[in-house]
Amino acid sequence: MAHIKLKHMNIAKKITAALFAPLLAILSGCSGITNLTPERVPENSSRIYTLTMSAHINDGSLVKDSIEPFVVIDEQTVPMKATSEMENDRIYEYDYTLPKGRKDAKYYFMLKYKSKNASQGDEPVERTMTSPTVYTLEPVSRYVVSLQNDRGAVGTEITVLGRGFDKLDKVFIGGVEADTKYVSRSTIVFTVPPMQYGKNYDVELRGEDSASWIGQFRVDPSEIEVSPSAVSILSGDVVNVIFNIGFKAPEGGFKIDVKTNIPSSVVMDEVVVPEGRTSVSVSLKGAAEGRGAIYVNAPGFAEKVVPVEVSLPKEDSSVLSSVSEAAAKVESK
Repeated sequence: MAHIKLKHMNIAKKITAALFAPLLAILSGCSGITNLTPERVPENSSRIYTLTMSAHINDGSLVKDSIEPFVVIDEQTVPMKATSEMENDRIYEYDYTLPKGRKDAKYYFMLKYKSKNASQGDEPVERTMTSPTVYTLEPVSRYVVSLQNDRGAVGTEITVLGRGFDKLDKVFIGGVEADTKYVSRSTIVFTVPPMQYGKNYDVELRGEDSASWIGQFRVDPSEIEVSPSAVSILSGDVVNVIFNIGFKAPEGGFKIDVKTNIPSSVVMDEVVVPEGRTSVSVSLKGAAEGRGAIYVNAPGFAEKVVPVEVSLPKEDSSVLSSVSEAAAKVESK
């Protein structure tokens, strides 16, 4: 998938370059044409796409109102118009209709203008400027518009809006497959998988034969619900502890790491939420007398501390007390 990420990075760089090219041209004193049209544009039912370019003319003898912008496409030279809200910035556009049956179109820009020539008695001279390359307009039928949210906790359902989705599409976060639900051709929903919180991850949409970078998503900390919130039992007794993660466990189940600082007092089996379930009940048995806690951890969850106290049964306490008293009497003789 590295080449796909690189491609999107290259597109982003091109867009950034396009936005800053006019400024750089002014600073460097160069003339040129910059294509402001996205490299890939979303397909639409009218098949009309706006081609946009900006021009910088570093010519102090430019004849006012002599600039004529054109786009050369389908072997035709078509006039462009200045954008009404940016008339003085020399940004021009043209609404092109892609013929039916065509998937793309090649084009380039051309600018004609006049400048005064002192050697010819200020007689205007016609000049022509063209874009440095031939571009390709390539509408895409499958694309992602946006993530409904760009951050959330493990188990949160996130909506992705776009076009051209199908039931085979899967969302991956940081290379980890997320539980993905197909809603419609324009909507899919995924569940944030268990991942380390506090980090940003790349999100990708992968289909049967394609992959698209969606954006970045930040995983926030979640919290495992443990019931009871504190455990107080007698040695030999058993209490059921329920662990709730708040979402359906993925394939293979969801393992929860449980440790304690009183291992001689607590006996507990491995904690795993079964696949497709949100919670699991595990038996905790009291052993030797002690006071401490169990520490509950899982990917994407903040640590949960549950206080635990194991006491000896009353009869055991009375027996120990009697033995202690008898021993004290023996020592006193």
